[in-house]
Amino acid sequence: MLSELLGGAPVRAALVIYDPPAGTGNAPGPERGRVRFHFNPDRVQVGKRARWDRSPAPSGEEAARAQFVGAQPRTMTLEVFLDAGDFRSSVQDQVEKLLGCCAPTARSATAKPASAPWVRLEWGRSRTTAFLALVTQVDAAYTRFGHDGTPLRATCTVSLEEVGGATPRQNPTSGADGPVDTHLVVAGDTLAGLAWQAYGDPTRWRAIAEANGVDDPARVPVGTVLVLPVLEERPAGGAG
Repeated sequence: MLSELLGGAPVRAALVIYDPPAGTGNAPGPERGRVRFHFNPDRVQVGKRARWDRSPAPSGEEAARAQFVGAQPRTMTLEVFLDAGDFRSSVQDQVEKLLGCCAPTARSATAKPASAPWVRLEWGRSRTTAFLALVTQVDAAYTRFGHDGTPLRATCTVSLEEVGGATPRQNPTSGADGPVDTHLVVAGDTLAGLAWQAYGDPTRWRAIAEANGVDDPARVPVGTVLVLPVLEERPAGGAG
């Protein structure tokens, strides 16, 4: 790997597992565990689709203009390679954690609707893959066993689908109703950078801090889900 060639230690990837929200919010519940990858993935496939509608053209000769219907959730597929290595442990517990992500949690099973755990791929500065998701499929292949039948090595193909579904909330700054986006903090993020991405104005980081109760903008932990409120347009030449 490039990081190893340059002399730096590679950052180990992990699948972080969260309790689903207690209600209908966008933020996950507490962390309930993680699957630490013994080896980083060689390949991660990320996909995104949009739905378009094309009503038949009256003439029937030319294609009708496409009309946007909606965005589909982001998807991701990756292989997780697990190896007990020392022959004194097993990979079964890690595989069971992955399989358990395909079923509702015990707490949510009594709620409506029930929900499986939420997950997030945590891997250094990777942004494209650091979205909150649900596990839609796990295929585990055990490829090595101990003398007593204990699985010692496994390759798991894991398919994820973005949770999505940002819910309308009241704008904490203006009091207006509007869609509120969220952002999952990854290594290297700053509030000023998020403000630039969301509003085109880095000085509006204070609105993000206030909406999330952030006292120290320089110390927002990785993995924090931040609300990005809808802000009123500033007059031309307005101060920050």
